Amino acid sequence: MTKKTSAMHTSRSVPLMARASSFTSITDAMSTSSDDETDSPVVVKQSLSATVGVTSRVAPRWAASTTAPRRKKKYGSKHVSTSKQNSSSLPFPFNHPLLFGEPSKGSSGIWSLSAGKFLRGARSVLVALWVFLMLGTILHFNFLGHDHDRNISNLRDNSIQDGTDVKKNFRPNNIRSAPVPVAPLFPSQRHIPLPVPPNKVSVVLMNYSRPRMIQESSLMRTLLAHANVDEVLLLHSNPKTAFEFVHQKVKNIDATSHNDQMGLSLRFYFSQLAKNEWVIHVDDDMEFSTATLSELLVEFGKNPKRIVGRFGRNLSEGNSFNGYNSRNSHKSSEVVLTKFMIMERKLCTAFFHYADAIWDDLVLNSGEGPLWNGEDIFMSLVANHVYGMPEDGFNNYAMDWLDVWSASDDLKDYDNGKLDISGGMAGYKVWDWHWWQSLLRRNRHYSYRGTLWHTARERLSNWTNSGGKEFQPEEEPTEP
Repeated sequence: MTKKTSAMHTSRSVPLMARASSFTSITDAMSTSSDDETDSPVVVKQSLSATVGVTSRVAPRWAASTTAPRRKKKYGSKHVSTSKQNSSSLPFPFNHPLLFGEPSKGSSGIWSLSAGKFLRGARSVLVALWVFLMLGTILHFNFLGHDHDRNISNLRDNSIQDGTDVKKNFRPNNIRSAPVPVAPLFPSQRHIPLPVPPNKVSVVLMNYSRPRMIQESSLMRTLLAHANVDEVLLLHSNPKTAFEFVHQKVKNIDATSHNDQMGLSLRFYFSQLAKNEWVIHVDDDMEFSTATLSELLVEFGKNPKRIVGRFGRNLSEGNSFNGYNSRNSHKSSEVVLTKFMIMERKLCTAFFHYADAIWDDLVLNSGEGPLWNGEDIFMSLVANHVYGMPEDGFNNYAMDWLDVWSASDDLKDYDNGKLDISGGMAGYKVWDWHWWQSLLRRNRHYSYRGTLWHTARERLSNWTNSGGKEFQPEEEPTEP
């Protein structure tokens, strides 16, 4: 007991600076020690015992963790190290302190890759990738917008924006040709087409703000090439875009003075001048093949006492647009749009016979957009009223499978659809106020069409009860 107490006293009495050289010799001995698994602990233990004077004292934990190598376990003839992998040997990004933080105190500088750290790192990589893709998308669409603006600014001098007239005489020598129909690949898709009816048809086409659609798209080429098309009534309702389409089947009509009084119903008014009983109405931005036009004539020939077209509409009660639904209907439809449809000429006279039902309070005073917006809805309802409807559906017919497409927007002399009736949001950014203005204009357009639909249907059903005289289909149309 006395010997132990004396040794401890000697250890405490030695100054700290005097023991510094001994500590240096300890670390040197530890660093030059052999890697043998039994020699290192002995050297450390003896050095400490000689310096401190206590043979039972072992090496401090910090000294063993920084200098002494860990033991290796033997499995067969191979040595397997039980020490953890140092952070410098880990691949990027697992060794990055920004992702996983610095090593915790007492961890001996060894990185520990837990599930939470891995998820945080993966989330950081995904966020960076998302930001990169978003910036790339924005730059891509900005470049597209600049190219589109350059194309609009480089339009020829007869555009609407310049306020000058287009050339007065146009000969169809550079019209874009329609694509050639491709034969079906499988025999099951082939069918024997029905013969086209011998009836001649007249086409009514309006030119207001897109003259290049008529001059350069494939629409006129398709119409004039079809054998059943006997004439095309081209109505020029805007003096700034009026021109003369030179062709033996085309009748150019100056309708600028009638446009202010009739608006979109202008097509039905001048349809009464058609020499054929079958009349096709088509918008100037539609394109299709001659085979599509033949299929339309074949279907209409089965039952001419109706309206047949490509784009049909049915009410959807309870929606936010007073029931109007812009989705295309299939076959039996209450309304067929004038974008591409065929009807009997006498219905155009019936249109004006029943126009008083909604003219004063709805069309004239509460109308949205151009005058007589929704004329195709009212015409279809008039057809249902004149011809009658079956008990299990509607009389009008929508062929939504017809191959009809919109012409290229490059043929418009304005951008972003700012002159389109239903608005256009193409080319606008969602944070641009023009985008929201177009959205509100489209919503008002849809809501008004729904209101007109409900009101016209109700008033036509009560036409006789309100003292009106029914239209007689056998009456000959009057000259306008």
